[in-house]
Amino acid sequence: MKERIILSPATLDDVEFIVGIKTSTSLWPYEDLISSDKEAVRKNVVEKINSDWYKQYIIKLDDPEKTPIGDLHIHWYVKERESWEIGYCIFPEYREQGYCVEAAKIALKYAFEDWNAHKVVAMCNEFNIASSKVLEKIGMVREGVFREELPWQGKWVNQYFYCILDSDYKEMKL
Repeated sequence: MKERIILSPATLDDVEFIVGIKTSTSLWPYEDLISSDKEAVRKNVVEKINSDWYKQYIIKLDDPEKTPIGDLHIHWYVKERESWEIGYCIFPEYREQGYCVEAAKIALKYAFEDWNAHKVVAMCNEFNIASSKVLEKIGMVREGVFREELPWQGKWVNQYFYCILDSDYKEMKL
């Protein structure tokens, strides 16, 4: 099956686009700690784009316009253990269409086949059911619950911890 999206490695030309995503509270309904300091976020984004431990991508439709529909990042979680962490954001009008699953599968392929990852992890707010579904569809297993880990909407909520091992990936061969 032909993929409908591409992961385009972020460049310095994408910094403002990424800053817009990372500072938009409307795109992160399950997060309370979204920075509004665009200059600080910009500096952080530039540092990460130029690093070897953080891979930032723009998720684009594989159409003639290469329409951007979100972003995805995957970075070292614990380098010595060859573990990586994945995160993503899809614009609301493109959600629930499988695009995030496709993007995350591509990122897992990079992690396990190109970067020799041993494991990839992800975390999400217990109320972020859409993100939980994405993680489960790509073969990640909920391994734990960090109780009352996140401040959200004036209360403490649980954070789910997901993981997929290289051996799991090889068995599934996404």
